[in-house]
Amino acid sequence: MDRLKRRWKRVPAAIRKPVVLAIGLLFVIAAGLTGWLPGPGGIPLFLVGIAILSTEFAWAKRIRDRVVDIVERGGRMFKRHPVIGTILILLFAAVIIVAGIKLWKYIY
Repeated sequence: MDRLKRRWKRVPAAIRKPVVLAIGLLFVIAAGLTGWLPGPGGIPLFLVGIAILSTEFAWAKRIRDRVVDIVERGGRMFKRHPVIGTILILLFAAVIIVAGIKLWKYIY
């Protein structure tokens, strides 16, 4: 893996950055297109796209670092207060379900 990284970094930035931009944006756009589907949908695709973009772009690295920080803080909070964490997760899930039902009724 390290050898692959070193070889990739030897590719001129004028070629490397547009390739990374195209692949990363492909994942981010796919996230938007699949976000409405049942299941996790676009969230994993968005995160993969940001991870790809963060290899070359500082703005994407800041987004990635912010998301990782939020997830780590949520994990620490859940470990310290498992009951409150479970209640918050269930509350969030209930809000998403109710919003989905309302949206479904509105559309159909």
